[in-house]
Amino acid sequence: MLKVTFTIYEESFLIRKGLAFAIGKIPNTQVIEQNDNSEEIYEILKNDDSDFIIINPKIMTNNNLKEIVEQKLINTQLIAFLADSKELNELKWAETISIYDDQNIIIKKINKLVGHKETQKSKSNSPEEISKRETEILKNIALGFSNKEIADKLFLSTHTVVTHRKNITRKLGIKTVPGLTIYAILNKIIDINEAK
Repeated sequence: MLKVTFTIYEESFLIRKGLAFAIGKIPNTQVIEQNDNSEEIYEILKNDDSDFIIINPKIMTNNNLKEIVEQKLINTQLIAFLADSKELNELKWAETISIYDDQNIIIKKINKLVGHKETQKSKSNSPEEISKRETEILKNIALGFSNKEIADKLFLSTHTVVTHRKNITRKLGIKTVPGLTIYAILNKIIDINEAK
């Protein structure tokens, strides 16, 4: 069964770790990304394909960021993390978590969302497709390039490449470089003669 995935965007290290800990108590869930770097959040969020994004609305002061988040609402649900209810903006939020919620309340709210998402995933038997950018990164992985080399080649941060690698691994269910290389050859992403 595919895991229900979460990304957490929050400035506070303690809050990120606390939310990740609470999510970890729910079966069949995985936090695939935690981020507080406002400079990288734009690029990471653009390529984020997790099921749920937990984000502090005050991070989204940038209109471009808000626009990217709105585009994500087709496949991803948003959970607002609030220190103050005044921070909530007009976006479509699946749930809100308050800084004052105790662990049981947080787990109950997230568990409810996870249950709905698992039902949707079980109805859809088609395997997840990797995006165009992920295909490009997979090609470079299969050709033997390191994360740093791929980042330099594609003008991305190393952190963004690592995030893509996690998403590729999760979607394809392949954890090793040789396995990803075989996948790339079989799906004509690279030619067998190109593989090192």
